[in-house]
Amino acid sequence: MKSLRNVISWALGVIIISGVVIVGGFFLFSILTEYQPAPVEPVQVSGATAFPVDSASMFSLITWNIGYGGLGREMDFFYDGGKRVRPEKSYFQQSCAGINRFFQEHDSVDFFLLQEVDRNSKRSHYLDEVTWLETSLPDFCISFAPNYDCRFVPVPVRRPMGRVTSGLVTCSRYQPVTVNRHGFDKHVPWPNRLFYLKRCFMASRYALPDGHQLVLVNIHNSAYDTGGVLRVREMEMIRKFMLAEYEAGNYLVAGGDWNANPPGFAPEEILTGDRVKQDEFIGLHTFFPDWEFAFDPLYPTNRNVDSAYKHGTTPVTIIDFYLVSPNIKVLDVHTFSTGFEESDHQPVYLQIVLRPSV
Repeated sequence: MKSLRNVISWALGVIIISGVVIVGGFFLFSILTEYQPAPVEPVQVSGATAFPVDSASMFSLITWNIGYGGLGREMDFFYDGGKRVRPEKSYFQQSCAGINRFFQEHDSVDFFLLQEVDRNSKRSHYLDEVTWLETSLPDFCISFAPNYDCRFVPVPVRRPMGRVTSGLVTCSRYQPVTVNRHGFDKHVPWPNRLFYLKRCFMASRYALPDGHQLVLVNIHNSAYDTGGVLRVREMEMIRKFMLAEYEAGNYLVAGGDWNANPPGFAPEEILTGDRVKQDEFIGLHTFFPDWEFAFDPLYPTNRNVDSAYKHGTTPVTIIDFYLVSPNIKVLDVHTFSTGFEESDHQPVYLQIVLRPSV
């Protein structure tokens, strides 16, 4: 009996030590491979050799969080209260085909500002979506700025997300002068930051004939942010950058997924018959009191992903929109009502004209 107890104790000791070694080794691997970008980094531009802006003063844009092709209307997601980690490959391919059709049907726009574009990620079946965009939009310059680069995301434990590389993509008919990734302050504590997004915005500059620049800012601000602490810090950095550019005489448009409602958002104005929710984050107008937030008040741009989308039941809201500087006039803004078929977000169109500089 004593011998049996010794064997059991030895076995338990081996199991405990092995567990400690495995967990410790995993954390060491995660530390050594942690994505640690510089505060500002240049972004490579690929794709077509586009032309510089000539005498154009009117531009069109579409912003869309494509949800890496994995969050179509039938999907739920574990991190938002659902059960699924990634779609089946056939459904993923179906969603990507729909996204591709949308790009090709609207390839006359000047700029696409895209979020949640994956490269070499398990959740998107390792499709390089940047290369895919280059094929879908052969006449565009394409820039990719990562905001999520983790060798192995260990949750959920029974079916971990695994490898994730994802980020922002700006597609342009015009040749940018420069494109830079601007990282937000590192305010996510260790060890969470090893597996969390490294949020950023991407600024693309286009030379104008009058010597100034059109600066497009691709946005994807923090979610899962109780009290709005992260979003306040991010908005302060965006504000500092954009005001400095405006004071230099440049024209600015920021568009994307703000994970906050735009100033003037009124749930009762949405006419789709959906169940509408409202975010309690501090009003964005406090950061830009004299600038215009351009959005379509009649259609939602985002849905909850705790379950598959069901019209009239699934909560929806507006968090995808644009911010334009005072020297720009908005001619049109409208949301494409896709029924959340390919993504948990819907694309938003903007048409602008630059006001003559004084």
